[in-house]
Amino acid sequence: MVASRSEKLARLVRVQRQIERMAEFELAHTVREQAETDATQEALVVAVGSFDPIHAAMSTHYARRFQRLSAKSQLLEGAKGVQERRMLTEKTKADRLSDQADRAAQAEDRLATDETLLDLLDGSLQRRGSD
Repeated sequence: MVASRSEKLARLVRVQRQIERMAEFELAHTVREQAETDATQEALVVAVGSFDPIHAAMSTHYARRFQRLSAKSQLLEGAKGVQERRMLTEKTKADRLSDQADRAAQAEDRLATDETLLDLLDGSLQRRGSD
């Protein structure tokens, strides 16, 4: 079965939209992970500032954990920027493909209309010639 150009482009648009949704999902996951990291850092700051003797004994562990979380937070921030740019790129690709698919469908509709009009004209001329 031969698919028309507009059908092929429409299929590509669906694939590209799926890629866009995947990029959005990855970004959302990174943002959630960043929020969890920030919340954990805040809890560690509160624990270190506490006068509870248990927290005072664990302060070196808390400090190391806070450093690891800070490094992770920086990595997540960088990944978030990359993912935002990727999501924008994928959205732009999908929008362009969608525009191309629309133009191809309009061109196919015009061609079909033109062919129908030419068939009507040929039929009309043949009837005049047979009279």
